[in-house]
Amino acid sequence: MPSSITGGWRAFSTLVQANIAAGQIANTSLPFEAGDLMEPEPETSFMNDSEITGEVLPTTYRLLNRKLTGKHKGKAFAHLVGLFASMAMGKDTVSTITGPAYKHQLEIEKGIVELPYRTMVENDGLAQVGLVGVACVGFTLSGQRGGFVEFEADLIGQAAEGPNALDKPARIAESYLAYGECNLTRGGTVAGGAVTGGTSLSADLVSFKLGFKNNGKGIYRIGDASGNIGQIRRGQTYAVDLEAELEINDQTHRTALLAGTEYVMNIPIIGGTAAGTAKYTIDVVLPRVVYTEAKKGVNDGILKIAAKFGVLADPTNGGLIINVINLQPTSYLAAA
Repeated sequence: MPSSITGGWRAFSTLVQANIAAGQIANTSLPFEAGDLMEPEPETSFMNDSEITGEVLPTTYRLLNRKLTGKHKGKAFAHLVGLFASMAMGKDTVSTITGPAYKHQLEIEKGIVELPYRTMVENDGLAQVGLVGVACVGFTLSGQRGGFVEFEADLIGQAAEGPNALDKPARIAESYLAYGECNLTRGGTVAGGAVTGGTSLSADLVSFKLGFKNNGKGIYRIGDASGNIGQIRRGQTYAVDLEAELEINDQTHRTALLAGTEYVMNIPIIGGTAAGTAKYTIDVVLPRVVYTEAKKGVNDGILKIAAKFGVLADPTNGGLIINVINLQPTSYLAAA
């Protein structure tokens, strides 16, 4: 009989590892879209199919190293975004909002070279394995009218796996964030990671997509015969991309495109009550963006604009801030 993924699950450690090989307890389970399963696979192998050996077929094969790559994709909620965006960006500053609610201000940490690691447990309904040394090299946050906000994390790992008998951890009780809980503003000012002012474009917004990449890569170390990645390092440059499709009723998008006008962009996604007056929140702040494309079109007889933005570094506020508000009391980058 074939095996089923029904009953399978995936969990991660909320604490980051001290190094790529120092595993942590995977204590938070996360729902994900079925099909994106993760397991080590060959990265580089050798077969002597171009050598003269006296045979007409290759005679030698050797596996040189292994890789672990995959995606964790699902509907967005604050804990999910905080867990992975903190790994990709490298900085989490925690402050109390009210009662047991906390704000995690996630920012790009320019000083890091080696990315933070978490431990992952993968149960696919057939087998359960532990995977230490998993890093996040990018993520995408997106949404469109009539649906949920979606989040996708790009993961790479050491590619060492071992048997695991952990019971499935509980999932944090946060609800998915829906598109109707989104806002989008252009303009305003940034202070302390928060945006004030600006013009709301929410009524015109059809869809949006925010992408972040730190261009992390796995390093194989000379003298390490395991064939596993020995370190995962960030790239020299990062990329932040923002796209939005909007219905249009004026020429401001085109005017700003031709003028190279710089704006603050803000995407607050605010859900239900976390504690007191605090709401479960994913608040995206882009302190300095410019239009790089504003292509006009028509959708069901309505004028629309397909806008793309160049995200620039701001000397005071950086290039990207994501404020996550939930009941997680410690930093998403805390280590044991």
